[in-house]
Amino acid sequence: STSSEIPGGQPVTRVIDEKRGRYRLEHQPDGACVFLNEQGLCRIHAKFGESAKPLACRVYPYAYHPFGSDITVSLRFSCPSVVRNLGRRVVDQKEPLQQVAQEVVPRTHRAPDPPYVCGRQTVDWPDLTRFLTAFDEALTDHSVDFATQLMRILAWLEIAEQWQYAEVCGARLQQFLDVVTQASRKAQPDSDLPVIRPSRTGRVMFLQMVAQLLRHDTEATARAGLQARLHGLLNGLRFTFGSGRIPRLPDPPSVVSVFGSHNAEPEFRTHFSEEVASPRFRDVEGEFGGRAPEIDRLMNRYFRVKIQGLHFCGSANFDMPLIDGFRSLALMYPAVLWVARIRAASHQRSHIELADVQATLATLDHNFAYSPALGDSSARKRIQILSRLQQISSLCGWYSR
Repeated sequence: STSSEIPGGQPVTRVIDEKRGRYRLEHQPDGACVFLNEQGLCRIHAKFGESAKPLACRVYPYAYHPFGSDITVSLRFSCPSVVRNLGRRVVDQKEPLQQVAQEVVPRTHRAPDPPYVCGRQTVDWPDLTRFLTAFDEALTDHSVDFATQLMRILAWLEIAEQWQYAEVCGARLQQFLDVVTQASRKAQPDSDLPVIRPSRTGRVMFLQMVAQLLRHDTEATARAGLQARLHGLLNGLRFTFGSGRIPRLPDPPSVVSVFGSHNAEPEFRTHFSEEVASPRFRDVEGEFGGRAPEIDRLMNRYFRVKIQGLHFCGSANFDMPLIDGFRSLALMYPAVLWVARIRAASHQRSHIELADVQATLATLDHNFAYSPALGDSSARKRIQILSRLQQISSLCGWYSR
């Protein structure tokens, strides 16, 4: 077939709910859209132009979220172009983004309530904005590295979690935020912070979360037999105990097309492939140079986009409260650096490179705030336990080495 045509006889849609008339685009066996060609480009776009694509395809890689009576726009870093910072800036695309927003947001849209701050405590939208501004300003202090910026925020959130927001609001909330953010800078003045090894409990919970972030279910895995499902269960147990060889990780087609497979072998492999020379869990526990300036810049951009786009809490992340939502976002930092270590070790390297982190972020962000497994009660409880045990900062420091 040509690059603008799909193979003959290939169905292009699949029925989800026939009574309600709900359909979705069909997938190829490796999980790619049926309309993508061998180069990973859209056949519809190539033949008919962007306006002919389905709405969901025109929205991607953007994400629209309610922000009071307005709409805020975030980005999906699962798109390799986004993770490499290619293309026009979002601020230069205001008009086309507004046109798509008119199709995404119903005319009957009304301003929703702001996300909870913690527990069932609420604030109004202006006060929620004060929190977002505090997050964002903390990430613009470039006198320290990104790991320190992140640990400072996590430190003052422990204090903010104790406030009673019926009494702390408006100008008083701003005063409190000013005090705690300044105190966190004094408590953690520079990047020469003691690195604390995560506890066994913290590491087990962390690896369980990483395994969920790495899941890449495709048509092939859905149709796999009992042996393959048992193999998947075994891999899950390996992540739980963190011993032996690390199971081969799934490589999304879009990531492979740009960065290649995380495996040393050039051919594409699924996570049911034979495990040949894959690194052991203990192989990725040393120092891999995660605090390189170019890696810090990427992670800083990722976090600021998610914060400014409110893409980490509330309706954008399974209705998580603001503080727990930020902690779930913070855990993406050690998760990305840990998986990037596997990519480096698979290529016989003892340090991670920017491309390792880019490929890993594109892989994991596919599931962040989208995989139901990361929004269920056990996943929420895991975030709370890791925070209570002060393991989130330990994980950030340990795997950024």
